[in-house]
Amino acid sequence: MKIDRRHLCPTLLAALAALLLIAAAGCSGDEEIASTTAGTAELPDQELFDYVLTESEAGVPSWELSSDRLERFLKKADVEDEVELFGVRMRFYRDGEPFSLLTSERGRANLKKKDIFTWGDVVVVTTDGRRLETDQLHYDNVKGLIYNEVFNKFTRDGDVMTGFGMEATPDLGFFELKRRVNASVIDKPREDGADDDAQ
Repeated sequence: MKIDRRHLCPTLLAALAALLLIAAAGCSGDEEIASTTAGTAELPDQELFDYVLTESEAGVPSWELSSDRLERFLKKADVEDEVELFGVRMRFYRDGEPFSLLTSERGRANLKKKDIFTWGDVVVVTTDGRRLETDQLHYDNVKGLIYNEVFNKFTRDGDVMTGFGMEATPDLGFFELKRRVNASVIDKPREDGADDDAQ
């Protein structure tokens, strides 16, 4: 039986065309995205868990870097000395004793220069209670300094300083904010407990 297109209702023709377009899109869309994503995902050449890297001088540790997982991509010639880190902890030592701990979600380490870059909930806490909170932090192994150009919150003895860009020693003994600095200082009671208004 032959159907003469001239007798088909224009509305019916439009509906059939729309159904064909929907069916074609449904068959190819999700599968194409999935295959493209799978094809472009790059797997690391080396993957290690519970990784630890220690820097020391004459057998005395300067710092210890550990991460839950390490990824290394050997095929990238421009970053052949770098590794990607997940779940970062970096403990700094002074005279062989730990004095501060850096933690972050992610990191990148240059195994040749021993420079470290961390990001994602970066926190540095010292044994005497000083605390630095930021989003990114670099560690220069030659200079022995931490630094960044982003927002920072520094807390010491209840006093809080905030600002953008910083440079500091890992023990936060030296700490300098560069721009848009604000400070909130808490008045502390006198140690002798004396009252200034007392007669």
